Amino acid sequence: MKPLNIWSRSDEEIGRLMSNSANTPFTLHGVEYASIEAFYASILLHQNEAKREKVRKLWGVRAKHEIPKVKPVWIEYQGTEFATGSTTHHELVKQAIRAKLAAHPKIAEAFVATSPRPLVHETGYPDPPGEEFPHYVLCRILTELREELAAASNANS
Repeated sequence: MKPLNIWSRSDEEIGRLMSNSANTPFTLHGVEYASIEAFYASILLHQNEAKREKVRKLWGVRAKHEIPKVKPVWIEYQGTEFATGSTTHHELVKQAIRAKLAAHPKIAEAFVATSPRPLVHETGYPDPPGEEFPHYVLCRILTELREELAAASNANS
């Protein structure tokens, strides 16, 4: 079975739409973001609110370029502090992706239809040493969300 590559340059539209770079606006905890990449960059910029506000409106490579070269060890989000790369950090990104899918039901439906294909994030580059959000974590989260959406869809049928 052919894996689905979740990447901005995927050869399948659903792979591109599910990428962090896709222009898929959503709201999480009352704040609007243009993309998952914008969300991700903004939480790493927690000490610069003016820059965060600008970054929240970006998508694609423009958002990716706003991710700090040296990432903070700690993230502060809505009054809670946690380690970059921690389970809490990963769960927060999962919440953002869930919000994206809720905001775009047609994308969510197309994503669920890809089951049971394995999900990959093959960009041609390995994760850098010490990556706080490695490819396998993204794929695990997306697989869990796809299963969650499928279960909800089946329960509503």
